[in-house]
Amino acid sequence: MLFLAYQTQAQVVSNNTELQNAVANAQAGTIIELTDGTWNDVQLSINVDGTEDQPCIIRAINPGNVTFEGRSNISLGGSYIIFEDIIFQNASGLISVDDRIEPIIEFRDSSNNDCVHCTVRNIKVDTYNASETQEEDIFKWVIIYGEYNEVSYSSFIGKNGVGSIINDNHNNGTPDYSKIHHNYFADRVPVNDDVTGLNDQDAIRIGVSTTSLSDSFTEVYDNFFHNWSGEVEIISNKCGSNKYYNNTFRDYQGTLTLRHGNNAEVYGNYFFGNANSFSGGVRVIGEDHKVYNNYFEGLRYEKPNGSNSNATGALNVMNGVEDSPLNGYFQVKNVQIVNNTLVNCDMGVRIGTSLGGGTLPPENLIIANNIILDSDVNAFQILNAAIGNSSNEGNIKQNGDWDLINGVDFNQTVASGLLNSDTDFYRLGSDSPAINAGVGTYAFLTKDILYGNREGDFDAGAEEFGAGGTAGPYDVDDVGTNIGFGSFNALSISDEYLQSDRLKLFPVPAKDVLVITKDSDPIGDITIFDVLGNIVFTQSIDQNSASIIIGHLSSGVYILKTKHTSKRFIVQ
Repeated sequence: MLFLAYQTQAQVVSNNTELQNAVANAQAGTIIELTDGTWNDVQLSINVDGTEDQPCIIRAINPGNVTFEGRSNISLGGSYIIFEDIIFQNASGLISVDDRIEPIIEFRDSSNNDCVHCTVRNIKVDTYNASETQEEDIFKWVIIYGEYNEVSYSSFIGKNGVGSIINDNHNNGTPDYSKIHHNYFADRVPVNDDVTGLNDQDAIRIGVSTTSLSDSFTEVYDNFFHNWSGEVEIISNKCGSNKYYNNTFRDYQGTLTLRHGNNAEVYGNYFFGNANSFSGGVRVIGEDHKVYNNYFEGLRYEKPNGSNSNATGALNVMNGVEDSPLNGYFQVKNVQIVNNTLVNCDMGVRIGTSLGGGTLPPENLIIANNIILDSDVNAFQILNAAIGNSSNEGNIKQNGDWDLINGVDFNQTVASGLLNSDTDFYRLGSDSPAINAGVGTYAFLTKDILYGNREGDFDAGAEEFGAGGTAGPYDVDDVGTNIGFGSFNALSISDEYLQSDRLKLFPVPAKDVLVITKDSDPIGDITIFDVLGNIVFTQSIDQNSASIIIGHLSSGVYILKTKHTSKRFIVQ
């Protein structure tokens, strides 16, 4: 395991009674390990005040060999608690009270004490569903309360029925600072097989309308959504100052929706709709959002029954409702949608769609430097002529209709050469008209979608040609190694293997500078994690030797991960 800094002897338990007693007596630094096997009807309410250096840890003695079945649920209250390595499956006997089923994991104990700095990671929830008669009862798999909590490196598979998989409640309007990352969401089936039917069938929801005008500062990143169909909102943003980045969506229906709240950033995400009906990209409502460096391919805006949808499209900027209630549609203001790439989407950029009687068009909307290839219906659609103080500039399309004037504000159409097909997604070629075609100045546009550096004369679209970034989208081959259940343990490989690897780190221990060398090949992308699994440093290195500054890291044990291996090192 990775907890080399924790020297506390683990307490091993083999049945529910021993587990309950161990939890009742747990304190800072306690480690409780569960023996292999099937554990039925495990119901834990944990309240421990751990510390950053001495968290309380509840985990499987052998990750993946412990399953919780029947009516099992975990409640976490206190601070610095880590719950990990467990599989939830074969639910039975779940109880509905007022049409609600208790969540599987809740960051709040049975006495309503919230959790702070708590982590749930390396768990797998596999088709842990209520009965058919309960499918319209609200059953949320994970509910987050409190602050600075994390759900990571986990798999959530086969959800059906009403209820989010992860819901950060943001219930009292104070910032949450939650992190949801490196998770795998797959194989959701909507109630009655109707993706346009019941609400509250999303993967992730951050916030609620009643506190939507307050800030959460939650980050949702490096997650993979695959074979997904729930409702129109896969991710539902309902509060302020959240970030959604480096996520991949494949073979799905729905959208990433900025439903309520302001000041969100959406960047570096990949959307592959595989021509599924009702597959969209980013839906925009509210103020001060930034949507940039995203890639959209194969999206289809119509509903499964063939009727039109105003909620879909690759980039959909909606009209607001006059004097909107908190749960309505606020007017779009001061939003920047720049440097995105759209390929083979029947509806590309849409401005002025309406639901709920919205009549207020966007104000001070900037749509710039987006590139659009092969749109079947509308590459760029403006549904309301009056767009106050807004600009559309530097957008480039090849094929498809649009509502812009060619040659005005650097908007242009080209006959060929805009993008080249690649192994997974379309890329810029050396002769693309998008190269150095970017207009305007955007302080946040320092990287491209692959995490290569943007130049002074930057390109249009999500990619900067020749920038050398290698981030790329996730695929099923990444499940269990880079994301999802099992991937956190992939950070920790045997010391025997590490000794034979060609990657070398020195000095040991390190203080201000860490030197990294490799025998011949370039080092490539590196990521440094602390022992809690938090990412503290990333960099792409195109040489076989480099020195990186680590003076900002606290003393302790860290893990440096490359594409093919991991190494531990100590900061003094």
